Amino acid sequence: RFVDAPDPEARLRRSAMARGGGRGRRGRGRGDGSWTHDAVRDSLRSSGGRGGGRGGGRGRGRGGHYQHDDRDRLVKSDHMLKSRRGGQGGGFIPAPGRGRRKGGKGGRDDDGPSLVGPVVDRVDEEQMGQHCVVRKAHSAPVTCMAMTEQGIYTGSQDRSLKRWKPVKGADGRFKLTPELTVPLAEACHSLLLHGPWFFCGLWNGDIRAFSQEGSELTLKGHTRKVSSLLVHQSVLISGSVDREVRLWQMDPGQKVFTCTHTLSDSMPGPISKIHVLEGHLFVGGQNGIAVINLADLKVTKLLPPTKGVSDMLEFQGHIIVAYTDGSLRIFDAQGNLKTETKPLAAGPLLCLGGLESGPRVLCGHARGQVSTIVLPNFEFKTQFQALDGQKVDSILCAGHDGIFLIGSQDGSIQLWQRIGP
Repeated sequence: RFVDAPDPEARLRRSAMARGGGRGRRGRGRGDGSWTHDAVRDSLRSSGGRGGGRGGGRGRGRGGHYQHDDRDRLVKSDHMLKSRRGGQGGGFIPAPGRGRRKGGKGGRDDDGPSLVGPVVDRVDEEQMGQHCVVRKAHSAPVTCMAMTEQGIYTGSQDRSLKRWKPVKGADGRFKLTPELTVPLAEACHSLLLHGPWFFCGLWNGDIRAFSQEGSELTLKGHTRKVSSLLVHQSVLISGSVDREVRLWQMDPGQKVFTCTHTLSDSMPGPISKIHVLEGHLFVGGQNGIAVINLADLKVTKLLPPTKGVSDMLEFQGHIIVAYTDGSLRIFDAQGNLKTETKPLAAGPLLCLGGLESGPRVLCGHARGQVSTIVLPNFEFKTQFQALDGQKVDSILCAGHDGIFLIGSQDGSIQLWQRIGP
């Protein structure tokens, strides 16, 4: 078991100060309880200007589709979606169609993928507006992000971990203020907050672990980039480009993590993403997906197609898989294919985000576009140019009031909000 401790930020602060990083301060309280929609709505109704927002802090209610709980002090992960509590009825509806987009079908046009268009800060069709852009938030790609009660954490290839605090400006829009910088030995490619531990997966295969009670550990075992991290039943599971999945358990006496199992047989090449669904570990890699039974740690299925997996997202007992060629597939917990799409018009896919507002799947592309897909029907809605030809390297959905963030290849961060139903 992970051991509870009093201060979740203490070790990160001390680490940053010891290494010359930023000190940072914790925010004072929860504000008035929510991000309100007024300024963004006003912007979308006007003929120009950016969306805004008022209010401060975080709501206290529970999210529905995405298993976000604002009362929880853990990371609000956008990779776990659940059905609405008390909900709208129905359930997940696999849609055999390809969906539609403005001006044509949801898949690629006959003349190939769309070109890079003008960058926008509002999407009227989706009632989305941009609060702010932090340019050069990092000096290298923003590869991963995590939402916590203390703020927004971003990891980057510039070998740093940063924390940001949303602050309302005089114009009513929210801005992101830097609070904390923690230098890392290598580029950061995955983040996970669980209980009293904050884990960072690094380029060289190490996993850095910061504890609330003040300890700092390095988990060694992988030999290449740690691309994905999760915790299942108090076991830390890591996936790496070295084609291995490792299981780690903490020794409460010595307070160290020990690798108890290494899984390498029948892995789908270099691993990009791992996800647990109903007793099965889905392992996505360069050559598709392997399904592992967690009861005996054996691979039970290799799911076609044999092409690169970029991200995975859970919704109502199913798993949505994004492939690097821009296509998506949906599988049930046993690995049975339910539906699929042709490659999206915006081209290669890099990341997914689950937005409760809608709900929507946000798809980040290699040329700066973001595509939106309506759930539960899995229909393409639209796409927009968020970045000027830079890769959308990461997407983080806050789990309340339609807030989401976009991490860019050039190190910038964008804060957006969707206000529609």
